[in-house]
Amino acid sequence: MTTLLIVDDDPSTRMFLEAFLSFEGYHVRLAAHGQEALAILDTVACDLVLMDIQMPVLDGYQATQRIKERTRYERFLPIIFLTSVETDLELARCLECGGNDFIQKPPSTVILKARIQSWLYHAELVNKLAEDRLDVERVILKMRQDEKFDPRGLRMLVAPLEKTNGDLILSARRSDGVQYLMVGDFTGHGLAAAICGPMVADIFYRLTYQNVPLQTIISRINDSIFQRLPANMFLAAAFLELNREGKWMRVWNAALPAVLRIRSGRLAHEFPSTLPPLGIASPLAETTCEQHPLLEDDRVYLFSDGSVETRSVTGDYFGEERMIRFLEECASSQRTLESLSEVLDTFRGGREVTDDIALVEVRWMEP
Repeated sequence: MTTLLIVDDDPSTRMFLEAFLSFEGYHVRLAAHGQEALAILDTVACDLVLMDIQMPVLDGYQATQRIKERTRYERFLPIIFLTSVETDLELARCLECGGNDFIQKPPSTVILKARIQSWLYHAELVNKLAEDRLDVERVILKMRQDEKFDPRGLRMLVAPLEKTNGDLILSARRSDGVQYLMVGDFTGHGLAAAICGPMVADIFYRLTYQNVPLQTIISRINDSIFQRLPANMFLAAAFLELNREGKWMRVWNAALPAVLRIRSGRLAHEFPSTLPPLGIASPLAETTCEQHPLLEDDRVYLFSDGSVETRSVTGDYFGEERMIRFLEECASSQRTLESLSEVLDTFRGGREVTDDIALVEVRWMEP
């Protein structure tokens, strides 16, 4: 049975609403103020709340704000204010604090019944969509938990904006021990971006185990994105080929921030983007990729743009220079990769997080 919570300090109003809504077939719970309503919601799953504004202990505005904070990541719980106020500012405040609708007191039973039915139907659709999304997220997360991933020689930081995200880190070795690494960032974030990850991962791992050259794998990924995904979906990515026995590496960068090689705690080389994002055009233009020495004290860093494009409250970007200084401190063991989240939070100064963050450190190790 659908459960409604009535929050009002006037006994006669509570009595009238309880009688009317019970007759309409609803199960009704009663609270005389906001604090009592919060206590009820801790133990009872209500489907809709009818909220008065002016009440002792905790008023309707405060109670609504707390309810919305509690249920933000759970399910949609509609709140309809029953109010005697008539000023535009007060009515607007009903919505600003998290309310979904308001009805003037004394309420018309016809209007009240119609509004309740409308919001219950809306809540059912929203909550069903959220459940379906959760099921899809579980499938995607399961698909992305790939046992093929080779973590040797790598340290990583992944800070997704949502449980499913558009950042992708793949690592595997050919039969001769040469390691391929990819850090990618699909357009946007969330489900739309995350769905594309398993397709790219399948191509990457399958062809790596067939000892296919990395440049060919990059071209195959590009062609698949171009052919299979909508025109607004593309992948910014950086690829690394590591030959630890020969002590050299190759870098391909397709629209990610520059890959950085830090030696003895100082920036030694930047590998800027030389390719467009994958999926923009097919075939992908070939590019010459030279071998670069890889020494024992080298640290190579690949990262998505979520960190450098973090903005402060004044609108400034964290930027590449701050990122380089941070990574130089990481390479010289003055900081940990995990501290980047704290550094960005401080720089952001309370501003909302807007993008996923992925950072990979590659260290030299014995082949």
